[in-house]
Amino acid sequence: MAKFALACEGITDQIVIENILCGFYKDYDDLDEEIQPLQPPYDITTQKQKEGEFGGWEMLVEYLSEKRFRDDVLNSEYVIIQIDTDISEHINFGVLQQNLSTEELIDRVRERLVTQIDSKKEFYVQCQEKIIFAISVHSLECWILPIYKSNKSEKIAGCFEALQRESKKIKVIKNYTTYDKLSRPFLKYKELMKIVSKNSSFQIFINNLPAKI
Repeated sequence: MAKFALACEGITDQIVIENILCGFYKDYDDLDEEIQPLQPPYDITTQKQKEGEFGGWEMLVEYLSEKRFRDDVLNSEYVIIQIDTDISEHINFGVLQQNLSTEELIDRVRERLVTQIDSKKEFYVQCQEKIIFAISVHSLECWILPIYKSNKSEKIAGCFEALQRESKKIKVIKNYTTYDKLSRPFLKYKELMKIVSKNSSFQIFINNLPAKI
């Protein structure tokens, strides 16, 4: 049974979440060996998404409604569901952002995902202590950006482009290896917590992690 299983938009998100977990649980040796990617399926040999499998937020949402997801929850200690809020207003998602605070937006996106898991919420209620949401406003790059750029105010839009500009030693492209390198500072607990304090949606995710595992 995996300690943490990851259901994310893409494999780049999976490795960032993995590095966050390994840094946060600093006293847990070899935690990376107990973290399993669920969606999209990941090929450890090629360090790429498994051939013939699909990622993206729409595939993630579809996966949440499948029996496979429910089986994965039952066979894991914790499942982390990651999604960016930049897609929330898409017609197939349907969460409007106007006049919402970060906390309110995260709450509404979480409720939308819970409904996708189980419209009657019976399964979710039974397993909610095992399900943790990593909802990044408005993209996971906004969690990474403070490593490379110290902004006076929290940045929640255009973070991928900003990361491309500010990362001087690492060329920012969307692949597993690059995002592993970009997020490696999260492996150090003190550095992780310093960065967490600069982004409110990141802080909400960290606050929702179990203190001990």
